[in-house]
Amino acid sequence: MAFYKPKIGTLPHARYVADVEWLNSQLGYLNEEERETVCKAYSKVFRQAESNEPLEHKKTNAGRFAANTRLRIFIKKRFAVFNK
Repeated sequence: MAFYKPKIGTLPHARYVADVEWLNSQLGYLNEEERETVCKAYSKVFRQAESNEPLEHKKTNAGRFAANTRLRIFIKKRFAVFNK
């Protein structure tokens, strides 16, 4: 039995380096046009959460948490219809 292996492609410009593998696993299920749109939204959320965090040492984590949470929810909702 063959398993689907997500393809590697466009990644968000604003991201945490250690999240690259996870991002590819999530974004790999989208076609190239959707992936580009989601990457732009991910970067926007990441930067916005970073700028809203007042403590310098927490900025990256705030951006990472907000963007990853939003992406996780999007992917879950997107594929929930297939699991019914």
